[in-house]
Amino acid sequence: MPGEVTLLHSPASPVAVQFDGEIDASWAAQAQHRLVEALLHHRPDPIVIDLRGATRLDPRVVGAILATIEAAGDLDVPIEVLLGSADPTGGLLASA
Repeated sequence: MPGEVTLLHSPASPVAVQFDGEIDASWAAQAQHRLVEALLHHRPDPIVIDLRGATRLDPRVVGAILATIEAAGDLDVPIEVLLGSADPTGGLLASA
């Protein structure tokens, strides 16, 4: 399944960056852009990184997610990572 990275925001729900399908290296820049956009333009709203629909994540995308989690901590922005039963990060984000 081809990948997709979507930024979702509505007044009734938290900001969410949703990852679906196989997120390969060609998606790394867009994934980083969506994560930064969520963090910088929707603060102080909580951010949800939804990986439940992702089947694979390129290591650069995982790095962008980890950097976003660290930056959110520095900015006191609540962040939640949603993982499905098949964790596409190989356990790297299980404790995030």
